[in-house]
Amino acid sequence: MSAAAQAAESQCMTHAEAQALMETALPGLLQGAKQQCASVLGSDAYLLKQEPALSKRFRKESEADWPTAKAAFDRLGGSAVSDMGDAGKRTAIETMVSGIVSQKMKPQSCGIVNSFLPALAEQPANKIGDVSISTFTLIKKFGKVGRILPFDICSGD
Repeated sequence: MSAAAQAAESQCMTHAEAQALMETALPGLLQGAKQQCASVLGSDAYLLKQEPALSKRFRKESEADWPTAKAAFDRLGGSAVSDMGDAGKRTAIETMVSGIVSQKMKPQSCGIVNSFLPALAEQPANKIGDVSISTFTLIKKFGKVGRILPFDICSGD
């Protein structure tokens, strides 16, 4: 394997790693969406009312897969995150995702997100992570969108 292929492979995540990272990122995703949508949605919107409870639940549910997410985050972050404790790493993941979502999410998307969130919220964090990563992988195979994740899913996974 060439040096370039080895470097690319080291920055790819297995499906399980990506799923665990997605689970860990869910509270940040919700917080970023809430921040972006607070001025667009009415005060009774599901996203605005339920984000704190959903974030708390998803944090708890993601604990089982935290060792996998942590290992993946350590590999992605390298020396920049090596001295962070677990709480710092989890906070960093949530903060990064929240910032990206609040900056990149289009206000026009808020109604759509708010409408599907109740059905999505019925699912456990690991199922949401699994479906999300499978969807991103499928979209990438069709090549119709730019890069969605800050890493690739390893080939053959």
